[in-house]
Amino acid sequence: MHFNSPNMSTSRRQDAEPRTKLIETLTVDFTEQLRSQFAFEISCDPKAFKALVIRLFRKHLPLRRGRPNDPRIDTAMRLIAQGKTINEVLRSQISGFEKLDAYGRYLAEKGLRGAIARRHKRKQL
Repeated sequence: MHFNSPNMSTSRRQDAEPRTKLIETLTVDFTEQLRSQFAFEISCDPKAFKALVIRLFRKHLPLRRGRPNDPRIDTAMRLIAQGKTINEVLRSQISGFEKLDAYGRYLAEKGLRGAIARRHKRKQL
């Protein structure tokens, strides 16, 4: 059977319909609960409230497909959260960091700072 055959795509769609309806029902229930509990906040600034809800949803749902997290950046983020400086993190992650010339150290620091900034920006979305 070919993947693009009408019968196969129809059966997949039929299998997904009950799940989609369940998700829609849960979403409607959730939004009604938000409307009743946060009516004042919604009336004050509906756009900001919606942006907040969407941001929190994205934070707690799985990431989109794409490049996985770099474990070195994860480790660097943890070390920085513990109070380590960027230079201390670079020394711990790059063997021979002190032997690099000034431009090499500059590039390593710039790369790490950029990666951390992208990670912070992604968390805010």
